[in-house]
Amino acid sequence: MGHPSERFPEQYPATVDDFDVKPVPTDNAEMAALRPLLKKTNLESRGLKLTYSANRDGWNAEKFHRKVDKLGGGLVVCTTKDGLICGGYNPKGWVGYGEARGSIAAFLFVYKRGIGQLPTKLRKVGGPSLAQQDLPEIGPSFGADSLVIPFADGEPRRARSKLGSYYERFPDGTSTLFGKRGGSVELKDLKVYHGVYAEGEYIPFTDAEPFALY
Repeated sequence: MGHPSERFPEQYPATVDDFDVKPVPTDNAEMAALRPLLKKTNLESRGLKLTYSANRDGWNAEKFHRKVDKLGGGLVVCTTKDGLICGGYNPKGWVGYGEARGSIAAFLFVYKRGIGQLPTKLRKVGGPSLAQQDLPEIGPSFGADSLVIPFADGEPRRARSKLGSYYERFPDGTSTLFGKRGGSVELKDLKVYHGVYAEGEYIPFTDAEPFALY
């Protein structure tokens, strides 16, 4: 049967040093490059689909939630204006009910040397609570401040990051996902990937979390 961490990987903290994952047959080049991030998640061997692209679907919260809500866990991939690729994995997904959704398996990531190289992953800290703020008026929000894309009026491409309270800092103490760029950057791309489920197959985490409503 295997160890419980293999059968139920998202009941454990994210793995940060194992990237031995093979692409699945349906992966395109970008999905194959991102696949190692998903080691020991529920999406490790499941086909992926691009559900939201801000450049295609619009840089606003309504369009974001229209595309991502009730599809299960999702991988957020951001590209900054100068080309840094970073983001986070939200195991519980989004439903747009104004909840704080918790998961100890959530993580943030950054490709310091470019996609296709090994990323750095940062685990959730302080227990599972507030892994994601699932608020209908904003985009992805890992913790209250760890990686937030609010789609603010006049600055819809602005993202901000402050590490330490909800997700761990880098080993050298750096306290923003964007490194020397500081705590706020402009994005040129924002995408979300979800797992592919067969018609009628159960998709987990597609309703309200008990006791999670504000």
